[in-house]
Amino acid sequence: MQSVTIPNAFIGQLPTRLIIDGNHMIPSKPFQPKFDQSNSYGRCYMSLFTDLGRYHKDQDINISYSEYKDGYTLFAVDLTPDLSADGMHESVLRNGNLTIDIKFSKALPETVNLMVYSEYRNTIEIDKTRSIFSDF
Repeated sequence: MQSVTIPNAFIGQLPTRLIIDGNHMIPSKPFQPKFDQSNSYGRCYMSLFTDLGRYHKDQDINISYSEYKDGYTLFAVDLTPDLSADGMHESVLRNGNLTIDIKFSKALPETVNLMVYSEYRNTIEIDKTRSIFSDF
């Protein structure tokens, strides 16, 4: 297997953030890391900090640059319109379909697993009469 597309990975309410292990492109320029001697994966590693809201903060993710290459490879994508998935304010909920498209430079010799963690911002309200309201 050299490439795979997972159509409709999410249908309905779109998550605010995705963390992925292993026709609108997000990010607009696809990640194309090279884990060979060139070590061309700095953009992917840096986006892990920025999209998790850890950049310019004293919060570590406990994955070093060399560990990122050696099996701790995660891709984080902030899907909010204003890149505020870690912020304290709310963005408008969006609905739609999200497709995951994965390509490898050469065919994989063995099966791999893809794990996807997604975050949603939902609100549950309980009023004084104990009525429950939700936005999902």
